[in-house]
Amino acid sequence: MIKDDFLNNIQNNLQKTHLPDAHPQKPPTPKLPDFEPEALIAPFTQEALALKCEVHRAKSEQDALEQLANIFARYRAADFIAWDDEYFPLPGLTNKLKAQGFNKRPATIPHPENQRQAAMESLSDVPIGLTGALAGLADTGTLALQSGPGRGRLASLLPPIHVALLGIKQLFPSMAHFLRAYPNAARNASNLVFISGPSRTADIEQVLTLGVHGPKDLHIILL
Repeated sequence: MIKDDFLNNIQNNLQKTHLPDAHPQKPPTPKLPDFEPEALIAPFTQEALALKCEVHRAKSEQDALEQLANIFARYRAADFIAWDDEYFPLPGLTNKLKAQGFNKRPATIPHPENQRQAAMESLSDVPIGLTGALAGLADTGTLALQSGPGRGRLASLLPPIHVALLGIKQLFPSMAHFLRAYPNAARNASNLVFISGPSRTADIEQVLTLGVHGPKDLHIILL
């Protein structure tokens, strides 16, 4: 009887209790210091080098093209897959590379499963993937890449060498600065990734290996 009275009392009180509506509060926006992208070149380069990236500073568009050609020559590469030209800070990149004898391979993957597998296998021998970058984070040497139409994920994942062209104006001091500039970066893309150096894998003995699950070499051309 005592147990029943106790439970009934709880039930009655629950029916009479009024719970106020929850009003979620927006977290405060931190005040971030202003910055000049040019001043971030040195710290970004230092952090990227520490991550085993190779950073190339281009003085002009022509210099960037020459450095890109040198990377192709270094790996004895002729073929590449890449984003559409509009997403590079170097206008007409595909035609300029074609004029030097380099060949852009089509990297559109069809939806049917049997065709997807064949298309992926046909690209397995492509040595270099070219991408632009939405941003570079100076405090960690990290690249931010948005995927979407004309910006396929394969270019930064499948080939063993990833070359990213990054405009200096797209350098930010930190993740907080980046999110302030691009608050909807994830919503406006099919995929948003942050890349800090070449692909890394470590086993239980903490033996670090590069390039097992992605590119072994990452080159960043700053222009």
